[in-house]
Amino acid sequence: MEPLFINTYQMSPELLREYTNCMTAPRRNVLLVLGILCFIWGILFTSHAALRVLLPVLGVTAILCSVFYSAWLAKKNYRRYEMSHAGLDKTISFYPDRMECVNDGGEAKTFYYRHITREKESGSLYSIVVKNETGIIVKKDSFQKGTFEEFRKFMKQGRHSFPKRYEVSGRNDAPLFENSYQVTPELLQEYTKCMAASRRTVHIVLGVVYLVWGLLFPVHIVFKLLLIVLGVLFLLLSVFYSSRLAKRNYRVYELSHTGMGKTILFYPDRIECANDGEAAKTYYYSQISRVKESSGLYVIVIEKTIGIMVKKDAFQKGDFEEFQSFMKQGRQP
Repeated sequence: MEPLFINTYQMSPELLREYTNCMTAPRRNVLLVLGILCFIWGILFTSHAALRVLLPVLGVTAILCSVFYSAWLAKKNYRRYEMSHAGLDKTISFYPDRMECVNDGGEAKTFYYRHITREKESGSLYSIVVKNETGIIVKKDSFQKGTFEEFRKFMKQGRHSFPKRYEVSGRNDAPLFENSYQVTPELLQEYTKCMAASRRTVHIVLGVVYLVWGLLFPVHIVFKLLLIVLGVLFLLLSVFYSSRLAKRNYRVYELSHTGMGKTILFYPDRIECANDGEAAKTYYYSQISRVKESSGLYVIVIEKTIGIMVKKDAFQKGDFEEFQSFMKQGRQP
């Protein structure tokens, strides 16, 4: 099937800066408004000495974040992009039922229109967000096939959502390991606890510090109450954050996939993940940024953003001990 549109460009810091400005605009506006309100309230409408200092400081911090947040995030994302891709050139092909993104070196990913969660437009970019996590940048003046006006009309009226049968990449080599399971709320809760362990530790430490500071050290009564409230909130966050996040991720997973079954195939040079009724996604071991482990899961993190859950007792080919040894010693970069 021939693509309807082809968009080709080279990733640059300026491009990512515009994309980040476009995607973070609501968040930056909220920070700016809160910052101005805190600053004005602290200067003009507060009589307590502690709040007259604390509120302006919070206001200035929020204003500075609204100004510099997108630039900092764009630089961070560009460094990550450079480290995780062979080159900076990118080609996006749009078919009637799907989008295919190819980076330098032949790394390709397929996304379906039914998984699009939002679309935003800026001066020179059309940004597509897939499953609330993956951003696809379309450069308006870089269409090699079709025009931007035709593409925009297609995205609003003409795209389809044809289901895709389960398939792997088409190579003939056999997988070394196969892991198959059903995604459940309990599984996602264990995954979330595993991934958020360091964050929970930070919440606990901050909660204890704020409580001790508020209860044991002589400070202004308003500041004391604020510290105690912050301490309790951080401790509650450490307890309930992962379960709330797991429930939200499960709802998102249900909405964005055709089924709850998942199969992961491990080859000498790559990993292929497929959900029920969907095409497989291919990842390479060189993209792995970290590995985490819990009692029932082995979690592989791709490019610091994508978590692949491997269920220890769900190997259809091979076993977990052999797989763990392979991940430590035998996989190809």
